Amino acid sequence: MASNSEIEELWIAAWNDLYAIVPEEDRCNIRCLLPDGEIIDFEACKGWLQDSAYAGYIPSVAGAWVLGKPGVIVSTSS
Repeated sequence: MASNSEIEELWIAAWNDLYAIVPEEDRCNIRCLLPDGEIIDFEACKGWLQDSAYAGYIPSVAGAWVLGKPGVIVSTSS
């Protein structure tokens, strides 16, 4: 099992990727597509990434088109 600091490194790395992909001026309008098809906003996406890391997964983020607009697709691996 990963230590708390290792888990924190995982979600912080995912947050850093998220911040790098989404310009500051777009953060209030960005769409984040979850693996189950749900679409959430930027703040909820950050929470999902953190929760995924604490659940034992490695979260990742990629820029993509979501509903015809620039957005983010998130995923996890074990």
